[in-house]
Amino acid sequence: MHRYIFDELESSLRAGVIAPGDRLPTESQLSKKYGTSRTTAIRALRDLASAGLVQRRQGSGTYAVDIPLPSLRSIAFCSLFVRESSELGYVEGLIQRHLADIASGHQATLHVQCLPANGRTIRESMRLAADALVARKIAGCLYYPAELPQEDMDCNRIVVDRLREAGINVVLVDRDIVSYPQRSEFVRIGYDNRRGGTLVTNHLLEVGCKRVAFVGIPEVSTAVQDRLAGYSESLQNHGLAVSPDLIWSTDSPTEAFCKQLLKLGRPDGIVCKSDRFAAMLGRHLTALGVKIGHDIKLAGFDDDPIASFLPVPLTSVRLPARPFAEAAFEAVLPQVESIGNVRRQVIIDCELAIRASTTG
Repeated sequence: MHRYIFDELESSLRAGVIAPGDRLPTESQLSKKYGTSRTTAIRALRDLASAGLVQRRQGSGTYAVDIPLPSLRSIAFCSLFVRESSELGYVEGLIQRHLADIASGHQATLHVQCLPANGRTIRESMRLAADALVARKIAGCLYYPAELPQEDMDCNRIVVDRLREAGINVVLVDRDIVSYPQRSEFVRIGYDNRRGGTLVTNHLLEVGCKRVAFVGIPEVSTAVQDRLAGYSESLQNHGLAVSPDLIWSTDSPTEAFCKQLLKLGRPDGIVCKSDRFAAMLGRHLTALGVKIGHDIKLAGFDDDPIASFLPVPLTSVRLPARPFAEAAFEAVLPQVESIGNVRRQVIIDCELAIRASTTG
């Protein structure tokens, strides 16, 4: 809740609704307005002061200060599928950290924008986040599209259109904002997920698997769609049909899900959309008496550190973060500096890390 109060006040400060010199509401007034404790309100005001947006004067109150406009080398990393950057997945978190390091080395400022911490709908939260970016007056945005159900996919378009209307240049990170095979008009930095899907499926077939399943998510994700396309391509190249009973989707693999997969799909190999999915799947399969690496060979994507520390180390498609961050930074800066950028897509290669989950 303190973050929600912070976001609301920050937007008002940057938009000039609360002008320099104006006194902000007191802790008591804020706690009453937002229905929270006085301690929470104090934390929000303290964070605003730490960010240089207000000045707290003992015995007098909290006052807005002049906020210097960001330079033309001020960009944002926007990931509207988490509430805090600490919730980012392994690869996404690495990309953000590398971007911050690269920006610092080029005398550029990197802002991180996540979903506002409030109880609003995803649509309202994403609109609020877009408004916060506009209020920051950033010059460019590396936008990481949220994986959403089909009926909410337009939320990503709403965000990027809002940014573009404000004169902010947008580069898409990893995923597109439209479903494959469509392509949006934005420059996109992505991984070669299709090749990754082909590599890992080829490997499973080469070690003897006959029925390879793919486990993804029900939300629309161009990254997962590309991995599925690579999986399908590999099966077809090996003269195997792409069977609907081997393609499964879930938001979170459960034991019940695994029982259904075993009963209906009867796989001897499984490609998961991520290592964390594979780890959850492997745990439930083990509880059901399945020997990973022997009865069923299991693989994922990301090469998350968790992959090598599982009871049976996991084969995974490695997605290098540093080259990705460098390409993303180079893609957004030429647009910010009005040099021009004709590249439509920049694809970063991947590689297969083979471990015991497919060689046991």
